[in-house]
Amino acid sequence: MIWTSLITQGKRRYWMSLFVATMLSLVYFHFWRFYQGRVSGWILLVGWVPVAANLLRAGLGLVTFLDRHPFRAIDLGLESDQVSPGGSFAVEIRAVARRPVLVRKLAAALRCTRQGAMATGHRNAILHDEEQVLERDLELTPGDPKTHRVALPVPASAPFSFRSMESKIVWVIDVVADVEGWGEFRNEIEVTVAPG
Repeated sequence: MIWTSLITQGKRRYWMSLFVATMLSLVYFHFWRFYQGRVSGWILLVGWVPVAANLLRAGLGLVTFLDRHPFRAIDLGLESDQVSPGGSFAVEIRAVARRPVLVRKLAAALRCTRQGAMATGHRNAILHDEEQVLERDLELTPGDPKTHRVALPVPASAPFSFRSMESKIVWVIDVVADVEGWGEFRNEIEVTVAPG
């Protein structure tokens, strides 16, 4: 199985924000030490206010995000990332809640788009779009793992995955979990449709 998480993108954004704020603080600290005695102390001290506020905002943002987060894990698994036309992608979604959670909608979709460059710009066309709703108004209890399995069929006449300098045909599996009071968790995995 190939696994990815629906919640790592949000965590990564907050961790990156804290990392950038920390780096900025270290750079300003060295700047402050270098110019001590050459510039009025109160000017350098005033500079610490936005730097410290930014670091505090990033740290509190991460702590709040991790504390409020409704899931311990919500993962997407694929049995294989390549099938031939007429086959199907076997998808598994596992979720473990940290607190009582209401999932308004849990869905998986298989989508194919053709993207091409033209003289007037890019042109996109949807060749296939099929969504399967797995759950509606699903109540999760803390620590109780929930697993959903679904097969997303590829039509027998489906176009193959293709990539060139001018155009490409892309197949993706898109999973979305709409959680009450939080919003959408979404992840998209590019897959390949190719002969046997």
